[in-house]
Amino acid sequence: MEKNILDEGKQFLITYLKDKSMDYETIHPWRNSWEFVVLHSFRVEGYVKKILEKEYHDLTNDEILLTRLAAVLHDVGRIHKREGHALISKEIVCNWLESNKEIRENIEEKHRLLTLVEKHSNKEEHEDDYCLQVLRDADVLDEIGVMSIFMCSNWLDRSNPYFFNQLQDRIENFEIGFCEDGYKLLNTQTAKLILDEKATFVTNFNNRLKDELFGTEIFGQISIDGYLNNNVY
Repeated sequence: MEKNILDEGKQFLITYLKDKSMDYETIHPWRNSWEFVVLHSFRVEGYVKKILEKEYHDLTNDEILLTRLAAVLHDVGRIHKREGHALISKEIVCNWLESNKEIRENIEEKHRLLTLVEKHSNKEEHEDDYCLQVLRDADVLDEIGVMSIFMCSNWLDRSNPYFFNQLQDRIENFEIGFCEDGYKLLNTQTAKLILDEKATFVTNFNNRLKDELFGTEIFGQISIDGYLNNNVY
C-alpha cells in the first residue's frame, strides 16, 4: 500500500463532510460542525501513529497504513447519526472504494479496512485483531486530558459565581473517575501509559484549582445568603 493513500483518505473525509452539520449535540457546540469530525479523526490517526511507534509489534507496513487509514475514516458516518454511526461509516467507506478503482486496487485488505471501521465503537468487546485494538485505544484517548477539562466546564453555568467551585467538584467526582474507567477499555501498554500522563495532568489540575479555592469550600455547597442566615449571632 502506498503512503499517499492516507492523503487520499483525508481528502475524501473533508470532501464528504464539508458544509454538513450535526443537530444532536447540545453540550459541546463545536461538535455540531463537520470540522469536528475531521479534527477528531486526524487526532485519532495521530494517536494510532504514536502507539505503533512505541509498541513492540510485528505489523507490516501495509497493516500500519491500513490502521491509520481506518482511523482517518472511522467516524465519517457520525455526521449523519451518533448511534450506529460505525455501520454508516462502513457503508460510506465501502462506496468510496467501489467508486475509486485506483484506490481500491491499492488496498489489498479492503475487507479488513471495512471491519476496522465497523467495529471501532465496540470498546468493551474482546478483539484479537491487534490493529483493531490499537484503533479502539486511539479513539478512547482522544478528548481526555486538557480537552476533557474544557468539556467538563461546558456542563456548568459560567455566569454562576460558584463556577470554579463547581468545576473543581465535577473534575474530582467525575472526570478523574472517567480517566480511571478508560483503563478498562484499553488494550495496549502504550495507550495505558499515555492515559497515565493524561490522568496525572487532570489530577494535578484539580489539586491546583482546589488549592486556589481554599477557604471557599463551603460556598460550593450553600449560598452566601444561606451561610449568613445560619451564622447570625
